[in-house]
Amino acid sequence: MADDLAGLGLVDAAKAIRDGRITSLDLVNACLDRITTLEFDVQAWAHLDPEHARKQARDADGQRRTGRDIGPLHGVPIGVKDIFDTKDMPTEDGSVLHAGRTPGQDASCVAALRQAGAVI
Repeated sequence: MADDLAGLGLVDAAKAIRDGRITSLDLVNACLDRITTLEFDVQAWAHLDPEHARKQARDADGQRRTGRDIGPLHGVPIGVKDIFDTKDMPTEDGSVLHAGRTPGQDASCVAALRQAGAVI
């Protein structure tokens, strides 16, 4: 089932969470499992913090249980390329010149994703 969840498109994932068929934590864990399986060969992630993603997912699930909908992407995990500033994780632009850089604020597109409820 995890492979099925990790293969959901954005619209289907958001609808499944909204309809209560899956939780954000289920989806995040499925995506993390897929990353674990493929990352050695693909090397797509400059920074990955599974516990931070799981915390965001648990928070989204808690809000959903209380009836609070935080947007159209509520609880859907979204990966952000390392060239977009993220306030709570390194943004190194794929360069040793920016190694360890944490900008302290989100790029406007990342802020919009968060406001829509995405798990970053």
